[in-house]
Amino acid sequence: MHMRGERYCEIILSKKITSYAIYNTLGLNDCPPNIWDKVTVAQVKQETGFSFAHLNGPRYWVIDGFNHSNLINSAIKTINGLAMREVGVLDIKWVDLLKSRFPYHQHHVKRQTTWFYEAGKPIYELIDANGEVFVMQSYSIQQSPQTEQSLAQLGTTLKLPKGWIFKTGLLKTAESIEAINNLAIVVQDDLENTYQKAPHDLLKSEEDHA
Repeated sequence: MHMRGERYCEIILSKKITSYAIYNTLGLNDCPPNIWDKVTVAQVKQETGFSFAHLNGPRYWVIDGFNHSNLINSAIKTINGLAMREVGVLDIKWVDLLKSRFPYHQHHVKRQTTWFYEAGKPIYELIDANGEVFVMQSYSIQQSPQTEQSLAQLGTTLKLPKGWIFKTGLLKTAESIEAINNLAIVVQDDLENTYQKAPHDLLKSEEDHA
C-alpha cells in the first residue's frame, strides 16, 4: 500500500483524562474536505457521548507503507459523517498531564504497527538532547500550510528545545520502525508534525553503527 503523500485525519476521544481512543480514516477515505470542514468538537461530543474530543488533521503521511500492523478495532465507526476505525490508544500518566499539551513531549501510544520507509526517499528526524531519534511519520497542515517539499526547511522554522536538532536526508537503504511490544513512543513538534522513536539514526549507514 503506497502511503506517502496520502491525506488522512484523526478524531481522538476520551471519557477520562488519562486514556484516549484514536480514530483514523486510514484505508477508508482521504478525509474529504467537504466533510471534515464541517466537523466540530461540539458535534462529535454530542454524537459520541464522549466528554473529550480533539480534531487532528488534515494530515499527510511521509511513510511509504506498513506491514505487520493491525487495528485496535476493525469495526467502522461513522463520526459526523466520516468513516473511521480505532487505530490506537494514547495513555497519559497523571504526572505528565500538564506536559502532554506541549510539543516535544513523549507520548505512549498502544498500537500494532511497523512503518516502512523506501530507499532513496527523504526522511525527517528529530534528535533530542539525549541522542534519542524520532522519525517523522506524518505532517500537519493545521498550524501551517506545509507541503512535503517544505519539510526540508523545518530546521530553520521549528522552535526546538535546547540540545535538540532537526535533520533530513535521503535513505541509503530501506528502513522500518516497529512499535515495540505494541507500544509506539511519539513526539510532535510545534507545527504538530508527528515523529516516532526509532532504534537508531536512520540517516547513518550500518557501518556508522558498527
